[in-house]
Amino acid sequence: MNPTRRTFLTTAAALAAGAAVPRATWAQAPGAGLTKVKLVSSSPVARPYHSYLYAGVPTGLYAKLGVEPDLMFISGSAASLQLLISGDADLANMGIVEFVTAKKRQPNLPLRMVYCEDYASLYTLVVLEDSPIKSVADLKGKSVGVLSLGSGSVAVTKSMVRQAGLAPGDVDLLAVGADSQALVALKGGRVDALNFYIGSIAVMENLGVKFRAFPAQVPTGCFVASEAFIKRDRAAAVHALQGIALDTIFSQENPKAAAAAYYKMFTPPNGDRDTALANDAHTIERTMAARKHIGDAHLWGGMGDDDWQSFVTFAGPDIGLTAADTKAAYFNDDLIADINKLDEKLAVDAAASARP
Repeated sequence: MNPTRRTFLTTAAALAAGAAVPRATWAQAPGAGLTKVKLVSSSPVARPYHSYLYAGVPTGLYAKLGVEPDLMFISGSAASLQLLISGDADLANMGIVEFVTAKKRQPNLPLRMVYCEDYASLYTLVVLEDSPIKSVADLKGKSVGVLSLGSGSVAVTKSMVRQAGLAPGDVDLLAVGADSQALVALKGGRVDALNFYIGSIAVMENLGVKFRAFPAQVPTGCFVASEAFIKRDRAAAVHALQGIALDTIFSQENPKAAAAAYYKMFTPPNGDRDTALANDAHTIERTMAARKHIGDAHLWGGMGDDDWQSFVTFAGPDIGLTAADTKAAYFNDDLIADINKLDEKLAVDAAASARP
């Protein structure tokens, strides 16, 4: 969701009025000696494919790192930014485009990215498998459906269209709603393609739909922190982000156990549990695929210079970034070396012993 004055003011008003931000309902006694870290997701509700945030709670992975996440879910990156600015959140999970856009407009914003979440876009452009559209360039004169016109997939779609050599007016963007609504729009010919978060695409695949995908090979997700939080409790920031890495490993190693963790923390499955486990594991597998895996060339949370340059090339012309915009202005590398001192075996062993 692109930052807007309305969403900033609405969130600020809600906070000032004492309105509660939705939190995870996992009931547990506060951990003795654990440091609480307020972690907000830019999603209005928790889904199984958010396991990289929550899996470490019931599995005890966060506790082994000495932290206890206070998980919050709120609609949109702009609202998450406001929570960071007000001190009501310590870390926020959001889109890189949304954050960089806000930081570019307000360079003095006391926030920076501290963890790169993925290395291929989590927003995925798809068409039906039997569609005559074989490339992004084939979308000229066509329409792409998105969740809403405030969705992060809008910026990704615009950048993909430009990189394919098309003009902005060559492709129409239409808000089509979520899941079944989006499928109706695609199958009914109201739109020719969809661009949605990969977890949502996986939900549609669970309905038996087969797609042809056009993934963008560029990082799109991140965690942002306030400079004040890093200065106040650097160790807690490092350990919380190590927890994100361990949750990611756990989810990659045993997606069914990650789905079961969701049922414990949030909502039990409807209908047949085995079917729900299989479907939700699929959404988790798809969402975890774009992230770092044990043994690959990336550092946990790292954004290399090549990653930054690929992002600038991909999205820069659409959000005003140029070669003069350095990575350091937007991304704080200072935590990465310590984050990567994590013991990956903690998550591997937890996943191996977990039973869905």
